[in-house]
Amino acid sequence: MLTKSLFIIFISITLGGCFSSSPKPKVIIVEKSINQHNIDQTRLANDVTVVKKTKKIKKKISKKSWTIPVAGKVIKTFSKKHTGLTFNTKPGQTVRAIRDGVVAYSGDKMKSHGKMIIIKHPLGFYSAYTRNQSLKVKDGDKVKKGEIIALTGQDDFYFEMKKFETPINPLKYLK
Repeated sequence: MLTKSLFIIFISITLGGCFSSSPKPKVIIVEKSINQHNIDQTRLANDVTVVKKTKKIKKKISKKSWTIPVAGKVIKTFSKKHTGLTFNTKPGQTVRAIRDGVVAYSGDKMKSHGKMIIIKHPLGFYSAYTRNQSLKVKDGDKVKKGEIIALTGQDDFYFEMKKFETPINPLKYLK
């Protein structure tokens, strides 16, 4: 009975604060969306202030965070029919990771690509290194930018990049 009385007193005091006539502090809403016309100022109460952030934040990927995978002249560039870069290389050249990431695939199950490595990078980027003579990493390995991951084979080295599933032009990112 005593606990029931204490509970009722506690609830009464707690709810009493909701109905008090004391002044409430002003609420400040910081509106950060790009489409800043979406807040109806007339519907807001007098005790609400809207502060608009006009500075647009654009996340840009720095070219400094990417590197060329192999030394060699680009002999075939990106197009709709050729979704990567072909480099003129000699057998045994080092192939390096273009950026930090995790090896998603390392093997030769896709015969048309020979020995191939696919690395998953942050922000949904993938890079594929094909036509290699030997592979230096395996599935699940963490690699650092510039780390040797393979050696080139007899055929010219082929490289692709994707953003999620969409092929992208590597020349826009590589330096």
